[in-house]
Amino acid sequence: MKCLFKWLTNSLIIIAFTLFFISSVQAQKKVEDMVFVKGSRFQYVQQNRWREGLELNNYEEGSIGDAYVEEYWIELKDYYIDKTEVTNMQFKKFMEATGYQPKDNQNFLKHWKDGTFPQVEANFPVVYVDYWDAKAFAEWAGKALPSEAEWQYAAQGTDGRLFPWGDQWDSANANVGTNGAKAVGSYPKGASPFGALDMSGNVAEMTASFHDDGMHWFSYLRGGSWFQSYYSLWYAENGLLTNNQRLKFWWLNPGFNRSATVGFRCVKKP
Repeated sequence: MKCLFKWLTNSLIIIAFTLFFISSVQAQKKVEDMVFVKGSRFQYVQQNRWREGLELNNYEEGSIGDAYVEEYWIELKDYYIDKTEVTNMQFKKFMEATGYQPKDNQNFLKHWKDGTFPQVEANFPVVYVDYWDAKAFAEWAGKALPSEAEWQYAAQGTDGRLFPWGDQWDSANANVGTNGAKAVGSYPKGASPFGALDMSGNVAEMTASFHDDGMHWFSYLRGGSWFQSYYSLWYAENGLLTNNQRLKFWWLNPGFNRSATVGFRCVKKP
């Protein structure tokens, strides 16, 4: 009888470990191409250049000159974030699986021809999509657009660094000031503390932020893009942005809301 009990106990232990292993493998499949971000109490500090205007946050002199500054502590739970920006190939799979078409398709996937992307751009970030297109993809994938705090923490970690790799700008670590987007993951040395790539440059990234000030709709972009504008105090600079800077993106109509310099990545809860 004791032998039978011991055999049953050992069998149950083996089955439990087997099930745990299988569930771990399945969980790993669910977060393929994502990196894990351990939750933390995070000091969110964001500075927005004054010329982007119409802010309700405190106005003060910051490291970037006159700026609107937002600062608070936030408790972030564990999450996963896409290792790279969502690509043309990934977005095509979504469209094939769902038959997705926006209600207003003005400039939707403008760079694609005959319903598909140029083959050399399969791993380029998808662009010419708007907030709603990105949300539709995220929902299909069982994910979401990141909050600004989630995006910033994944790019910055706990030490307040200005760029994903550290405090010193290095053009070898990000696609900024060039002639266009590049394949995701082209700058592995620019990885964030959690291993996320392309969080500086390449394409500016949408967040879940949505605001209505009674006169305008707008959201905030993060990370900057390959396009760097010059020679005007009034242009949204876009290109070189630090981890704690945002770009205010005015919503006008789908034709303007979809751009060659704006893409997105997603987050997922464990």
